[in-house]
Amino acid sequence: MPKCVEFVKFRVKEGQLPVFLERRSAAIPAVREAHPDLIGAPVLAEHADGSWTDVWIYRTAAAAERANAGAGDIPEFLAMAELLEDVRVEASSMPDAVTAPDGK
Repeated sequence: MPKCVEFVKFRVKEGQLPVFLERRSAAIPAVREAHPDLIGAPVLAEHADGSWTDVWIYRTAAAAERANAGAGDIPEFLAMAELLEDVRVEASSMPDAVTAPDGK
C-alpha cells in the first residue's frame, strides 16, 4: 500500500524561526506518540523566497487523515503551528518500492 506524503508549505512568522525549529523538534515525536503511523518528517527545506516546505510521511492516507483530524489535541503540534502563516498542505502518495531517504 502506498505511503501518504504531505508537503506542508508555509511561512514562519517574522523573528520566530529559532522557536519554530525548537517546537518542530518537540511536535514530531508528540504526533508520532499519538499517531504511530507517522513514519517521520525527514525533510524541512527553506525556499529562496523565504517560504518553507515540511515533508511528513504516514503509512497510509487514512492514517494521515486521522492525524490531521486529531492535530488540535496535541499541544506540541499546536505550539508549532501557531508560528506559521500561509499554510497549504498537498497530499501525495509514495509507492512502496521507493527507497527510504536513508537508503534502507
